[in-house]
Amino acid sequence: MQLLIEAGNTYVKVAQLFDDGNFELLGRYPSRKLEMVLEPLLEKGINRIVFASVGPVEVDNSIQRIAQLANIPVMQVKTLRKDFGVKNAYAEYQYLGVDRWLTLVAIRQEFKKPTVIVDIGTALTFDVLSEDGKHLGGWIAPGYQLMMKSVLENTTKVFSDREHSDAITFADNTADGLKNGCRAALLGLIEYGLSQARDKLKAEPEVILCGGGVRHLPVSWAKHYRHRSELVVEGLALYAKCR
Repeated sequence: MQLLIEAGNTYVKVAQLFDDGNFELLGRYPSRKLEMVLEPLLEKGINRIVFASVGPVEVDNSIQRIAQLANIPVMQVKTLRKDFGVKNAYAEYQYLGVDRWLTLVAIRQEFKKPTVIVDIGTALTFDVLSEDGKHLGGWIAPGYQLMMKSVLENTTKVFSDREHSDAITFADNTADGLKNGCRAALLGLIEYGLSQARDKLKAEPEVILCGGGVRHLPVSWAKHYRHRSELVVEGLALYAKCR
């Protein structure tokens, strides 16, 4: 059994990969509690730790140290120029975030067709993949919470007080005006990106929505596309099985 770790800036996701190729997500934990989380797991016959990180180097070092103390092999997955049928669009390929890379790799194994992946978390990432596996580039923009925080922290008379409704309507109060404005910005970026992708791909792409921020998009709009939740972990599992 192998342990898969997706390390972010504040949290880590941990999953176990079984010998039959299936994985089970164990949970999402604060990075500072990583050692506490891993210690009991490493006593269950873990053969290797496979991880990818977009977080601080301290987290990477912690994983390496914990594995070394437990005498367990460890593999850190990093972005490559080409692998698993995906060709990186970046000239300096190593600067494409490994989370985006693993998402592209995971999707490529399932869809051999033009694909757009929209991942909404702290940031929104928008990536385009051609039918032959070539990454055509993408965008990075603030996610919903980051947009909200930016406005709230840099103004004195704008505020937000509660969760938004599903519809994105013109608001008659400041709180809803901010929430719906931020949500409209997300939706507008995605719609414009899809238009650009259709022109570049000369085809209608498969659209994959992932990340916790998808909940800020109107359900009536989002229901027309595929939803996936653990693409980075899926990519990690692929590397764990094949590398």
